[in-house]
Amino acid sequence: MTKKLKIKGDVKKKGGEVALAHQAVVHPSTIKGEDVDVSTLNAATIVCFHAPVEAVPNTNPGRFLIQVSGIDAGDDDWATIAEHRAAVVTAATESITAVGAGQTVLLAASTAGFAAEDGLYIQDVSEVSQGEWQICKNIDVDTSIDIIDELSYEKDTGDIAWNGAEIFITQIDLTSVIRIRVIFQHEGTAGANAHVRALMTISDVN
Repeated sequence: MTKKLKIKGDVKKKGGEVALAHQAVVHPSTIKGEDVDVSTLNAATIVCFHAPVEAVPNTNPGRFLIQVSGIDAGDDDWATIAEHRAAVVTAATESITAVGAGQTVLLAASTAGFAAEDGLYIQDVSEVSQGEWQICKNIDVDTSIDIIDELSYEKDTGDIAWNGAEIFITQIDLTSVIRIRVIFQHEGTAGANAHVRALMTISDVN
Protein backbone atom coordinates (compact mmCIF):
# COMPACT_ATOMS: atom_id res chain seq x y z
CA MET A 1 0.00 0.00 0.00
CA THR A 2 1.20 3.51 -0.84
CA LYS A 3 0.71 6.45 1.50
CA LYS A 4 -0.18 9.73 -0.26
CA LEU A 5 1.04 12.97 1.30
CA LYS A 6 -0.96 16.19 0.98
CA ILE A 7 -0.32 19.76 2.07
CA LYS A 8 -3.51 21.61 2.97
CA GLY A 9 -4.32 25.32 2.73
CA ASP A 10 -1.60 27.89 2.15
CA VAL A 11 1.13 25.89 3.88
CA LYS A 12 3.84 25.02 1.35
CA LYS A 13 6.02 22.94 3.64
CA LYS A 14 5.13 20.19 6.08
CA GLY A 15 7.46 18.46 8.50
CA GLY A 16 7.37 15.40 10.70
CA GLU A 17 6.10 12.91 8.13
CA VAL A 18 7.13 9.37 9.14
CA ALA A 19 9.18 7.61 6.47
CA LEU A 20 10.35 4.81 8.79
CA ALA A 21 8.66 4.31 12.16
CA HIS A 22 10.74 4.54 15.34
CA GLN A 23 11.46 0.91 16.13
CA ALA A 24 13.88 -1.69 17.44
CA VAL A 25 15.90 -3.66 14.90
CA VAL A 26 17.26 -7.01 16.04
CA HIS A 27 20.31 -8.00 14.00
CA PRO A 28 20.12 -9.50 11.41
CA SER A 29 17.07 -7.84 9.89
CA THR A 30 15.82 -5.57 7.11
CA ILE A 31 13.06 -3.02 7.73
CA LYS A 32 11.11 -1.39 4.89
CA GLY A 33 9.26 1.88 5.36
CA GLU A 34 5.90 2.51 3.73
CA ASP A 35 5.81 3.55 0.07
CA VAL A 36 5.02 7.28 -0.10
CA ASP A 37 3.31 8.95 -3.09
CA VAL A 38 5.22 12.20 -3.77
CA SER A 39 3.87 12.79 -7.29
CA THR A 40 2.49 16.26 -6.41
CA LEU A 41 5.53 17.38 -4.41
CA ASN A 42 8.71 19.09 -5.55
CA ALA A 43 11.23 18.43 -2.77
CA ALA A 44 11.86 16.45 0.39
CA THR A 45 14.38 16.39 3.19
CA ILE A 46 14.76 12.99 4.84
CA VAL A 47 16.44 12.61 8.22
CA CYS A 48 17.52 9.10 9.25
CA PHE A 49 18.30 8.27 12.89
CA HIS A 50 20.39 5.29 14.05
CA ALA A 51 21.54 4.17 17.48
CA PRO A 52 23.23 0.94 18.60
CA VAL A 53 21.50 -0.52 21.67
CA GLU A 54 23.77 -3.48 22.27
CA ALA A 55 27.29 -3.35 23.72
CA VAL A 56 28.87 -5.56 21.05
CA PRO A 57 31.07 -4.60 18.08
CA ASN A 58 29.00 -3.27 15.18
CA THR A 59 31.51 -4.86 12.81
CA ASN A 60 29.15 -5.06 9.84
CA PRO A 61 26.94 -2.02 10.37
CA GLY A 62 23.53 -1.53 8.84
CA ARG A 63 22.69 1.03 6.19
CA PHE A 64 19.79 3.28 5.24
CA LEU A 65 18.69 3.13 1.61
CA ILE A 66 16.58 6.00 0.30
CA GLN A 67 14.88 4.78 -2.83
CA VAL A 68 12.73 6.41 -5.52
CA SER A 69 10.33 5.08 -8.13
CA GLY A 70 9.09 6.55 -11.39
CA ILE A 71 5.85 4.56 -11.45
CA ASP A 72 2.85 4.54 -9.12
CA ALA A 73 2.78 0.83 -8.22
CA GLY A 74 4.92 -2.29 -8.15
CA ASP A 75 8.43 -3.02 -6.90
CA ASP A 76 10.41 -3.57 -10.09
CA ASP A 77 11.89 -0.09 -10.58
CA TRP A 78 13.01 1.04 -7.11
CA ALA A 79 16.42 2.73 -7.34
CA THR A 80 18.67 3.91 -4.53
CA ILE A 81 19.24 7.67 -4.68
CA ALA A 82 21.12 7.91 -1.36
CA GLU A 83 22.78 5.54 1.09
CA HIS A 84 23.97 6.12 4.66
CA ARG A 85 25.94 3.41 6.47
CA ALA A 86 26.21 3.37 10.26
CA ALA A 87 29.62 3.51 11.90
CA VAL A 88 31.75 0.56 13.01
CA VAL A 89 31.63 1.09 16.78
CA THR A 90 31.20 -0.68 20.08
CA ALA A 91 28.82 1.60 21.94
CA ALA A 92 29.47 2.66 25.53
CA THR A 93 26.42 2.17 27.73
CA GLU A 94 25.30 3.29 31.18
CA SER A 95 22.03 3.23 33.12
CA ILE A 96 20.78 6.61 34.25
CA THR A 97 18.80 7.83 37.26
CA ALA A 98 15.17 8.95 36.86
CA VAL A 99 14.94 12.44 35.38
CA GLY A 100 12.07 14.61 34.25
CA ALA A 101 11.31 15.98 30.81
CA GLY A 102 13.03 19.30 30.17
CA GLN A 103 16.24 18.31 31.97
CA THR A 104 19.77 18.23 30.53
CA VAL A 105 21.74 16.49 33.29
CA LEU A 106 21.62 12.69 33.27
CA LEU A 107 22.97 11.24 36.49
CA ALA A 108 25.07 8.11 35.94
CA ALA A 109 27.28 6.14 38.32
CA SER A 110 29.91 5.67 35.62
CA THR A 111 30.75 7.76 32.55
CA ALA A 112 33.49 5.50 31.16
CA GLY A 113 33.56 5.55 27.38
CA PHE A 114 31.52 8.76 27.04
CA ALA A 115 32.93 12.10 25.91
CA ALA A 116 31.81 15.59 25.00
CA GLU A 117 30.47 15.83 21.43
CA ASP A 118 29.37 12.17 21.35
CA GLY A 119 26.17 11.40 19.51
CA LEU A 120 23.89 9.91 22.18
CA TYR A 121 20.74 7.86 22.30
CA ILE A 122 18.74 7.92 25.53
CA GLN A 123 16.86 4.64 25.43
CA ASP A 124 13.49 4.39 27.15
CA VAL A 125 13.35 0.69 27.98
CA SER A 126 9.55 0.77 28.45
CA GLU A 127 8.53 2.73 25.35
CA VAL A 128 10.68 2.56 22.20
CA SER A 129 9.10 5.67 20.67
CA GLN A 130 10.27 7.79 23.62
CA GLY A 131 13.95 7.09 22.98
CA GLU A 132 15.80 10.32 22.12
CA TRP A 133 18.79 11.26 19.97
CA GLN A 134 20.95 13.86 21.70
CA ILE A 135 24.46 15.38 21.68
CA CYS A 136 26.74 15.14 24.69
CA LYS A 137 27.61 18.62 25.96
CA ASN A 138 30.10 17.54 28.60
CA ILE A 139 30.91 14.85 31.15
CA ASP A 140 31.08 15.21 34.93
CA VAL A 141 33.25 12.16 35.53
CA ASP A 142 31.34 9.29 37.17
CA THR A 143 28.53 11.70 38.06
CA SER A 144 26.59 12.78 35.00
CA ILE A 145 26.30 12.83 31.23
CA ASP A 146 25.12 16.31 30.24
CA ILE A 147 23.26 16.94 26.97
CA ILE A 148 22.80 20.05 24.85
CA ASP A 149 19.02 19.94 24.42
CA GLU A 150 16.33 19.27 27.00
CA LEU A 151 14.74 15.83 27.19
CA SER A 152 11.34 15.60 25.52
CA TYR A 153 10.20 12.74 27.77
CA GLU A 154 10.83 11.81 31.38
CA LYS A 155 13.17 8.90 31.93
CA ASP A 156 13.03 6.25 34.63
CA THR A 157 15.87 4.80 36.67
CA GLY A 158 17.29 2.01 34.55
CA ASP A 159 16.76 3.73 31.21
CA ILE A 160 20.01 3.71 29.27
CA ALA A 161 22.40 6.18 27.67
CA TRP A 162 24.34 4.94 24.62
CA ASN A 163 26.95 6.68 22.52
CA GLY A 164 27.64 5.96 18.85
CA ALA A 165 24.26 7.41 17.81
CA GLU A 166 24.08 9.04 14.38
CA ILE A 167 21.78 11.23 12.29
CA PHE A 168 21.96 11.41 8.49
CA ILE A 169 20.26 13.95 6.23
CA THR A 170 19.38 13.82 2.52
CA GLN A 171 17.70 16.45 0.36
CA ILE A 172 15.94 15.17 -2.75
CA ASP A 173 14.49 16.84 -5.86
CA LEU A 174 11.11 15.15 -6.39
CA THR A 175 10.02 16.88 -9.60
CA SER A 176 10.48 13.66 -11.59
CA VAL A 177 9.76 11.16 -8.78
CA ILE A 178 6.44 9.36 -8.16
CA ARG A 179 7.15 7.40 -4.97
CA ILE A 180 9.80 7.27 -2.28
CA ARG A 181 10.67 4.89 0.55
CA VAL A 182 13.32 4.31 3.24
CA ILE A 183 14.86 0.92 4.06
CA PHE A 184 17.18 -0.02 6.91
CA GLN A 185 19.21 -3.11 5.99
CA HIS A 186 21.25 -4.79 8.73
CA GLU A 187 22.15 -8.27 7.54
CA GLY A 188 25.95 -8.40 7.95
CA THR A 189 27.70 -11.22 9.78
CA ALA A 190 28.36 -9.33 13.05
CA GLY A 191 26.35 -6.34 14.19
CA ALA A 192 24.65 -4.66 17.13
CA ASN A 193 20.93 -4.40 17.66
CA ALA A 194 19.72 -0.88 16.98
CA HIS A 195 16.89 1.61 17.21
CA VAL A 196 16.08 3.54 14.03
CA ARG A 197 13.61 5.98 12.53
CA ALA A 198 13.32 8.33 9.54
CA LEU A 199 11.36 11.56 9.22
CA MET A 200 10.56 13.61 6.16
CA THR A 201 9.84 17.28 5.45
CA ILE A 202 7.99 17.88 2.17
CA SER A 203 7.46 20.86 -0.12
CA ASP A 204 4.47 21.36 -2.44
CA VAL A 205 4.75 22.21 -6.15
CA ASN A 206 2.27 25.12 -5.91
